[in-house]
Amino acid sequence: MKILHYMFGIPPVRVGGLVRYATDLMKRQYQMGHEVSLLIPGNISKNGRRKTVISPCRNNYMQIPSYDICNPLPIPMCNGITDIQSFTQCCDGREFAVFLQKLKPQIIHIHTFMGLHREFLDEAEKAGIPMIFTTHDYFGICPTAVMLFRGHICEDTEWENCGFCCQNAFSQRRLKIEQSEWYRIFRKHPGAVRVTKQTMRKVGSLTCKSIKLLQTVFGIQRSKERLPGKTSWNGKDYAVLKKYYASMFARISYFHFNSATARTIFEKRLGQLRGEVVPVSHSQIDDHRKKRVYGKKLRIGYLGSWAEHKGFFDLIKVCDALVKDGCTKLELHIYSDTDQRTEPYVVNHACFDADQLGDVFCDMDLLTLPGIWPETFGLVALEALSYGVPVVFSAYAGAIDLLHAYPDIGFAYDGSMRGLKEILQKIYENRELLLMANDNILKMDDEFSYDRHVSQILYLYERFIR
Repeated sequence: MKILHYMFGIPPVRVGGLVRYATDLMKRQYQMGHEVSLLIPGNISKNGRRKTVISPCRNNYMQIPSYDICNPLPIPMCNGITDIQSFTQCCDGREFAVFLQKLKPQIIHIHTFMGLHREFLDEAEKAGIPMIFTTHDYFGICPTAVMLFRGHICEDTEWENCGFCCQNAFSQRRLKIEQSEWYRIFRKHPGAVRVTKQTMRKVGSLTCKSIKLLQTVFGIQRSKERLPGKTSWNGKDYAVLKKYYASMFARISYFHFNSATARTIFEKRLGQLRGEVVPVSHSQIDDHRKKRVYGKKLRIGYLGSWAEHKGFFDLIKVCDALVKDGCTKLELHIYSDTDQRTEPYVVNHACFDADQLGDVFCDMDLLTLPGIWPETFGLVALEALSYGVPVVFSAYAGAIDLLHAYPDIGFAYDGSMRGLKEILQKIYENRELLLMANDNILKMDDEFSYDRHVSQILYLYERFIR
């Protein structure tokens, strides 16, 4: 089978759940003998917009033939969009037509619209190539990709308030730098956060403003709890952006929804869609379940960034309140690439590699998913369960599908701080709940076969190719 994947970049420049899922899927498909190719966005020309062209990458990724789009659309990540024109700019679709004619993929698997021109979808549709879209996040129906407005799930279906959420969007200059060759070089450099003007000038001439911006990009960014600001912006016409992405979604042949949560939100915005729910996984998830023993201290785990939508600050406030109420035998184990917390009950951990997952879950009694955004899935929940660790699910987490399929393998709450405090206090006062949850995890059917997941996706492809 000839499969073309599109995503917004590869490690170490781009990381996260989307990247992990897509790269693992490509690698396994390649190992199974399929003809797999990868298309990613590359540089945006420094002196204005130029012709969009596709060229082979200097090095293939994991032996997979890889191609680079020169002058793609910008990649905003989760920071929002203010310059709407630059994100809806047209290009000559003939370059995509020639590329697809040469490659002749039987299926295109799109993991995001970030950086991708609509003309690519137009040419694929003309060529009769089916396109599968995985709903890793909400980009395309939300310019910040997280579907939140002032701490609550966004109900603005007309995009009238998007300017408020996009006030912290990166400038076009910064977006260009983050898609530049310089950025790729420095991301691969182990001392990237310590780069100087001298080391930057060794790789080419940069303006003083660009050097300053690169130093800002590579400086250690501290996540702070943001408070709602003034709802003032320059009256950007987000209706144009909404219409642009809606037209892209209309060209998708089939939707691979990560969860029932993702399907509900996408269909609320786009109407009924042709697709199905297939929970995601990755290659490092395997069956490591074991009987666990619980001590006097309740060791709560949190993996992720210090972000509001991840519920991190709510979790800190809840733990503060629990300790104040006398739950002193409590530890919060934080695994994050951000600064260290100073709360006495916090145990700070550095980032970890995939082969260290066993050690990570050995250090916790339960994992928390305290997010306040409607996360499309949450691979960390499946990782925890694969080691026999019970999970506390926010009602907003797409991974709560696992709890619906296998009741009593964890704990659910309504997504509020009050609900989180109540469930954690209940577990703190009765560790038997953890023992019962662990027993139920051990009784689960084998949900940890990555090859089975890959087979599900391949079967989905085959239906459309036939």
